[in-house]
Amino acid sequence: MNDPELRLLRYFVTVADERHFGRAAERLHIAQPPLSQQIQKLERQLGVNLIDRSRRPIELTDAGNALLDEARLALMHGERAFAAARRAAAGQLGHLHIGALQAAVDGVLSYIMRAHRREYPDVKLQVTELSAPEQAARLAEHRLDVGFLRGPVNEASLTVQTLVEDPLMAVVCDDHPLAEQERIAASLLGDQPIVLWARRAAPASYADIVELFRRHDIEPPIVDESPHIQTVLALVASGAGISLLPTSFINLSRKGVRFVPLHGPVPHSPIALAWRTSSQSPAVRCFLDVATRTSPQYLNDLRQHYPQLRDHR
Repeated sequence: MNDPELRLLRYFVTVADERHFGRAAERLHIAQPPLSQQIQKLERQLGVNLIDRSRRPIELTDAGNALLDEARLALMHGERAFAAARRAAAGQLGHLHIGALQAAVDGVLSYIMRAHRREYPDVKLQVTELSAPEQAARLAEHRLDVGFLRGPVNEASLTVQTLVEDPLMAVVCDDHPLAEQERIAASLLGDQPIVLWARRAAPASYADIVELFRRHDIEPPIVDESPHIQTVLALVASGAGISLLPTSFINLSRKGVRFVPLHGPVPHSPIALAWRTSSQSPAVRCFLDVATRTSPQYLNDLRQHYPQLRDHR
């Protein structure tokens, strides 16, 4: 320990344990005279005698006995404090505030958090579901540490890195004729009733759907829309229509619906990681490392669990 007061306490506790300055000095790897001088310094600071030197072996005074137990506690807490500082510097201790879109919460984020907790169990992860603009603002204001969002992000202070592609898939009632297809051509949607995830809830995904319709020159009938994913899935399961949702929501495993990939290149907005470029936090760096290492494993596991994704890129 480098703190001088803690060092004096450590010297005192060692002398108290040994009841002998020579043996204590040997344990501490210092000469006996400097040890005696340090104990005298502690006594001067406190204004009391801690050791009765007239007896052999030496004995603690009442003041020395009163100090001993508290000194042991102080040394223990000091060690814990120093250990905590070292662990925090290694990214092993801390508290991360994470912002995330619903698609990330229902998809890759839980997978990353599980992997992160295995490696860094003493780092607390606090997740708040937020839109991409809200995340960008809070990151810039130091109110979030990491964000899971869709671009573009117009905030110069942030680094944004694509984490996983998240293409649109058709979501159909499980007894719909298209449910048995391995792939659905977008042109087949032209006369299908469509249930949309509302623009105000998911502007990037809504824009991807509009772009898909434009590319294929189709204007399917929009029969309903909702800002809530579970409501969209319930409407599809009821047979109200087909929806188009990011692949991440396949994890919800809603009974009565089937996710089917679309043919050809599909416009989509990837899920990206965002953080302050200037961040020096070891906990943030470790979280980013886990996220980039485990996201490919997440995609592999997803393809293993859902056969329709195995050839879908």
